[in-house]
Amino acid sequence: MVYYFTACTTLLSAALGLCFSIGKVRREQGNSRTNALYMFARSLALTGAALIPVCTGALSILIAVTLAMLIVQITDGIIGILIKSKLRTTGPFLMAVCHGVCLVLIA
Repeated sequence: MVYYFTACTTLLSAALGLCFSIGKVRREQGNSRTNALYMFARSLALTGAALIPVCTGALSILIAVTLAMLIVQITDGIIGILIKSKLRTTGPFLMAVCHGVCLVLIA
């Protein structure tokens, strides 16, 4: 049960990042669009990696991807602080807590 909760939480987190990056690619132009495309590439890779444990039951891959998403969410939360956005601070930090709890429970 904990395995699939962790896998679904990690996949959801990665998929949300992918959706946000797609939105940015569609809205931005010039250098900002180029940066959004780089963000999209990384989000696509993380979402693909997050799908693997859901399909295979690979615990080691799940732990690695969940740890990667924990790092991404903490970094996003710090960026939220720097740009002074409550939503872009709170959301990522809440997801980071979820990833941290999942890692503790699954290890």
